[in-house]
Amino acid sequence: MKLDTGRWTLILFLSFLMLGCSSIRARTEPSYSKITVYPGVRLDVKETEKLFSSESSDPDWLKAIATVIYGVDLPFSSVFDTLIAPYDLYQTKASK
Repeated sequence: MKLDTGRWTLILFLSFLMLGCSSIRARTEPSYSKITVYPGVRLDVKETEKLFSSESSDPDWLKAIATVIYGVDLPFSSVFDTLIAPYDLYQTKASK
């Protein structure tokens, strides 16, 4: 069995591009329009809580995969949100 390193490198690279998407999603989607500090971390926690609440009818295997994705995304979102925190603080003060 030959290991195709180029293909696996591409898959790994694309997977890492998807990490941190909660920070981007929290800032770009209109449904999350309220400006706060650490919105990506808040979104990760809220989505994980929603998975295990009674309002979610997803199968258990899907909940497990989503939990892993949010768990891996959380540290990346916290780093990104920390880097962007001065801008978020400025925006919260400017919007008042």
